[in-house]
Amino acid sequence: MKIRDSAVLLLSLGLAFAPLRVSAQAVASAPPAGDERAANLKRAEELYRNGERLYTEGSYESAILAFQESYELSKEPQLLYNIGNAYERLGDFANSRRYLDQYRAFAPEKEREALSRRIQALDQRQKEKEQKERDAAAANQTNPVTNPQPDPNPPTNNPPTDQPPPKKDRLFGPAAIALTAGVAVGLGLGVGFGLKATGQKKDALDQCMDAGDGRFCSDAGQSALDGRKTSALIADIGFAVAGAAAIGLVTVLVLKATKKNKGNAEQKAQLAPYAGPRGAGLTLGLRF
Repeated sequence: MKIRDSAVLLLSLGLAFAPLRVSAQAVASAPPAGDERAANLKRAEELYRNGERLYTEGSYESAILAFQESYELSKEPQLLYNIGNAYERLGDFANSRRYLDQYRAFAPEKEREALSRRIQALDQRQKEKEQKERDAAAANQTNPVTNPQPDPNPPTNNPPTDQPPPKKDRLFGPAAIALTAGVAVGLGLGVGFGLKATGQKKDALDQCMDAGDGRFCSDAGQSALDGRKTSALIADIGFAVAGAAAIGLVTVLVLKATKKNKGNAEQKAQLAPYAGPRGAGLTLGLRF
């Protein structure tokens, strides 16, 4: 891959993780032309808020439906940008490109060059995706899965004379190692992006000023605020990954220790993870 193509691809990935471009005030900013128009704009604002929440939660398919319906009611062009972002998160590069190309017709002049580069990157990613699908289909045709034929000479039930010694059950096996790595990576992301978000917040406050009816920020300040939201989101995800990996690690270690020391006990205790609306943890159950 050429250096220029790599740069374009990285630009596309970065913009896909950018915050949504349109606000609820923008959706409802058009002047009403009668009661029906006012009702449509109000509904469009509600749909945008629903889509924004679903997008933040990672429910991109539902967010797309909400944004599309909001666009039909309000015709706010920046909703096309949001729809394109959500499709890119789903890995649907063709639809992402289509909506971003539609938004490009309404975008300010200073944004069009960046949008063109991003659309080129989406075209490249779509080609790579299609090539991978073709390679996978060809591999399946080359090595089809066939039903095994029964062995005409099945082995007898005589026990083998030479049996290898049983493998020693290690307490800290591959699963525990992988979960430990997950804890380390999650903590690294959480701490690193948390510090970055703190710095970006300070930069944004330095570029903003309070007024009587709200806060005004310069372009650099607004960019720092947007970057801070993204960094904070990645930090939260990192800490969540670290927490889940830590729970899994404890579960694996305790289960292996329990299995190793169970002996001939008539009553056995088994530790199992659980997750619910109020949190996650481990439960101890008895097996008779």
